Amino acid sequence: MKKLLSLCAALALAATVWTPAGAQDETRVMIERQSAEMVDTSAFAHDGPITVGVSAGYLSNSWVVFALQHIRYEASLHDEIEDVLVTDAGFNPAKQVADIEDLISKGVDLLLYWPVDDKAIEAALKKAVDAGIPTINTGGGFVASDGVIASAYIDQWNLGEMVARRLFQDMGGEGKIFAMLPIAGTTAAVDQLAALEAVMEEYPGIELLSAEYGDWNRAKAKQITENLLQRHPQIDGVFSPAGQMSIGVAEAFDEAGRLGEVTMSPGDEYNGWMKWVAQHEQGGAVTFPTRVGQDALRIGLQMLRGEPVRRGTKIPSEYISPGAAGAYAELDRPDDWWASNLPDAWKPE
Repeated sequence: MKKLLSLCAALALAATVWTPAGAQDETRVMIERQSAEMVDTSAFAHDGPITVGVSAGYLSNSWVVFALQHIRYEASLHDEIEDVLVTDAGFNPAKQVADIEDLISKGVDLLLYWPVDDKAIEAALKKAVDAGIPTINTGGGFVASDGVIASAYIDQWNLGEMVARRLFQDMGGEGKIFAMLPIAGTTAAVDQLAALEAVMEEYPGIELLSAEYGDWNRAKAKQITENLLQRHPQIDGVFSPAGQMSIGVAEAFDEAGRLGEVTMSPGDEYNGWMKWVAQHEQGGAVTFPTRVGQDALRIGLQMLRGEPVRRGTKIPSEYISPGAAGAYAELDRPDDWWASNLPDAWKPE
């Protein structure tokens, strides 16, 4: 995802503190404006074989595995791409900094990444840009910084807003909820929470009991929910845009005998969640497309040809109703699976 930001301070503030609706709207307008700007990439024009570097903040997540396969598939379509080097920081920001520096030293021509902590790797990304390596933030929200040349991004605010509105409508506009968010401090977590709070202003009957961070992890989300169920005798709804965490949340409610009292928000197209939605006929999904990896590499190749690119390319999310979930759920596939248009030969084993 593209990050070119002198607007970095404003976004960093938005990333840590709740701001009034007016200020949030101004930030969104500013992001849209920044995203639409064209970037001159002539300084990155490259002749000869290409080595693509991928700095993964983590590879233990099935969405990431599918996004990476999209990158590898797209690379296979281009004879000029000689190699794709992948590193795994294992959720460790310091290791991701070291990984990026290692990829720079190995002479990669393009760097795609998804972060553990946007702020922590900012200086390392700037080193890549200074070394003539274009960088693309791949799959999170749009965050601008001097170390990021372009973004292939999923609008986390829009996703969170769609999820919140559907949840509140399904709840009849009243009740107590908690939020299950991804990794604390990431653009995804910040924007999803801000969107939730903004929509809550329109629904005074909704009370937010707690905002939790499940790290896109099913087991962690389940454990957190088990603790919340012990603390709160009334929980009417759950805001959980990530299907991997949503299924863990739903399991905790079910095992506590309280599934009938809760309304689940839409998750995403994680296969375990889509199976649950098809069975229980509630929740639905707002998509978090894994093809963003493929789009990011295409943008990178444009840069290496010296062609101008948008600072931000938004990969749109779409709503899948509970009734349509059966068309997306793949019952013969494991839960850790994602609906995608990858050729069968390129789908994960």
